[in-house]
Amino acid sequence: MPEIKMNEEHQEKLHALKKQIIKVSIIDSTGSILLGLAMYARFAAKGNAFIPLLNDESVVMAMFIAGGAIMVWGFLKVLTITKHYQEIKNHKDVHGIVDTSNTL
Repeated sequence: MPEIKMNEEHQEKLHALKKQIIKVSIIDSTGSILLGLAMYARFAAKGNAFIPLLNDESVVMAMFIAGGAIMVWGFLKVLTITKHYQEIKNHKDVHGIVDTSNTL
């Protein structure tokens, strides 16, 4: 019976990691939106943006920096979570408990 308990333990850990990836992705989408708006303001609007705030160059640069930083953070966080996810799956495979239904 220890294999079943280990399997349940692994399932819970994998499920928690999937939830973390979803949370990070939601936060990361904010960075994508900021970066997209900054790119629009810088390259497409040329001083005639649909939001007057986007006509201010210092605001646009702050959006580039903040959006880029959020996206880099999100990428690194998802990378570490995915690595941990694979370590748990590989650990399960080594111990003979293979679960092919749970993919990332």
